[in-house]
Formats: sequence, structure tokens, C-alpha cells
Amino acid sequence: MKHLIIDGHLDAALNALGDERDQMLTVSAIRERESHIPKDKLGTCTITFAEMKRCGIPLCITTVLARAKPWITPGRDNQCADCDWPTQDMAYAFAMGQLAYYRELERRGDVTIITDRPGLDAHWTRWEANEPDAPIGLILSMEGADPITDPTRLQHWYDLGLRTLFLSHYGHSHYAAGTPAIDRPQSHEQDGPVTAKGFELLKEMSKLDMPLDMTHLSDTSFWDAAKLYEGPVYSSHTNCRVLADDPRQFTDDQIKFITGRDGVLGLSMHFAMIKGGFTGEACRVDPSEVTLDHLADHIDHICQLTGSAKHIAIGSDLDGGFGSERCPVGLDSCEDMHKIGPIMTSRGYSEADIAGFYHRNWLRFLRRVLPA
Repeated sequence: MKHLIIDGHLDAALNALGDERDQMLTVSAIRERESHIPKDKLGTCTITFAEMKRCGIPLCITTVLARAKPWITPGRDNQCADCDWPTQDMAYAFAMGQLAYYRELERRGDVTIITDRPGLDAHWTRWEANEPDAPIGLILSMEGADPITDPTRLQHWYDLGLRTLFLSHYGHSHYAAGTPAIDRPQSHEQDGPVTAKGFELLKEMSKLDMPLDMTHLSDTSFWDAAKLYEGPVYSSHTNCRVLADDPRQFTDDQIKFITGRDGVLGLSMHFAMIKGGFTGEACRVDPSEVTLDHLADHIDHICQLTGSAKHIAIGSDLDGGFGSERCPVGLDSCEDMHKIGPIMTSRGYSEADIAGFYHRNWLRFLRRVLPA
């Protein structure tokens, strides 16, 4: 049985504005357009909105993403393309450009931005009815809170459609410490606490009962947020540290905290987040050593750890700074995520468990956290 899929994490606007990938082209069209580009410069495209529509991925949580780091070096090779800006107001403007991209696609009818439970249900009903003109549904998240120039400005972003939020991305934000950047191990990329400004932002989130995405929080900031925030929590794209040992993945205690709060964990498709992890700039294993069966090991681990299949989901992060070359063997494009179901069947999972992994667990969570 081929299930509809909800993807809990994509960076679609960043791919459009950073890598000039038209999200309304198919993967094959993007690959043809980029055929002259060395693959170590820009990985092979795996996902677009057009491709999602073609292969049954009607809904995703997608990001606006910009970081504010005053210590960055002007004139660096990837200036204006690495998401880093020296001030929060610059990060705000860059993130607003990404929001404008989504809104223009919505104006044309290619996507619909979902902000509440009735909108979610109406969108899902259209796809279950197999309506040919149904658009792709987007739930907007902010990966790292730096574009919120002051905690009191959260309401401004919420009014514009933002529905979930990360405190940090790679390295320190103005609100918390993020997981270490793989290729930038300076002191400001290391573990640290939630900042005073971060405490204030969590208070503003509480007023809106806004879901906190705990992905990318460093260990200290994770547990600070766990103590401080009583609203809904989840993780859009993090795997198990016990199977891919580096700070980017969650420990068993972190997994149990999120699932204990009835959160969902979306699993990433980056090969080093599935097996091996990172050591400095290098991945500990070769992509050819990692398969979708290894991803199923993460599914198994979470289910055994929590005693339930109600918290596992997809948060692919496809094209989030990597292409098909850094996906597990067997995953050439987003369509290949449909291959995971048969692997789960072979491991004894029920059809209900598999449907939960593909979309029902995200639907249950989103119906609980989106405003009525």
C-alpha cells in the first residue's frame, strides 16, 4: 500500500533563493538545469514541490532560516549564501524574503499555507479525495530564532503565518546554543545555555501555545528549554545518538523527554545522521555503507525505547545542504521514501504503524498544536 507522506522538515525557500532551484520544477528538470555544476559544489537535487505533488507528499513543515552572528568575516567565499548575517535585522530581512517566496507561490495557487486545524483538515481531505488540482500544504517554521529581532516581535511573525520555532540552528544564536557546526568548531559553536533573551522568547511562545522544535539545541540548551517550556515540543529532524554518535543527534533521555510530552520525532535522511555521525569536518562512514535498513534501525530503537510507534515520523531534510550523494543507498529522490514501508513490514510493523510513520503521527500532533 502506498501511503501519503508528511515531511516534517524541508528548507524549500532556502533552496529556491540560495541555490536558485525553482520549486515548481520536477527533480529531473532541476538535475538537467544543474548538470554542468560539480557535485561537490551543489549536491544532486532530490525534492521540489512539483516532485512532492507527483509522488504523494501533500504536506510539509518548511522553514525560513537565517542566523545572526556578529563574528562572521566580511568577504568570505560564501557571503550571503551561508545563512549568516552580522545583525538580527539583516537576518530578519533575509527570512522575510523567504516568507515572500512562499506567499507568492500561494497567490498563484501552487501551495497553501496552513495556519490552523480547519485548514489542515480541509487540505488533507482534498488529498485523500485525490483532487488533481490540490496544492502542496505548507506549515511555516523558523529554524533558529535570530530573525525575531526581539522576543516581543514573535506575535508579528505569528500573524504572518509562522507556527513553529527553533531557538537555534548551528552554533550560538541570540537565544540559545545550537549543535556544533560540522566545519566550524570555534568556541562560539560549542555547547551553552539558553540566554536571558531566550528565556523571554519562551515566555512569548507560551502565550501563543506555540510548538517548540527542539532540533539543533545543544545538550545544555536542550535541558534548559525542557525545564523552562511547558508548551508543546517535538523534533522535526533528529536521529538517535546511540546509532550515530555526535551531538547533532538525541540521546535516549532526550528522546524519552520529547515522547513523554507526546511529541513526534522526524527522522533525517542524511547518511551520517543514520550511521556513524561526524568527526570534525569528516563523516565517519562512506555513504555507500548506509542503507534504508539502517534508517529502520532508528525507527526500531525509538519504538523499543518508548514502547510505542506513535512518535516516529519523517523529517527528511532532503536538499538541506546535501543531495542524493549523501542519502542512504536506495534513496535517489523523495519518491524513494515510499521504500521504507516494506522494510518496516519485514520487521513486523503493522499497517497502522507504517501509516503512523508516514503521516498519521504528524497529523495527530499538528491537529493538537495548531489553533482551532
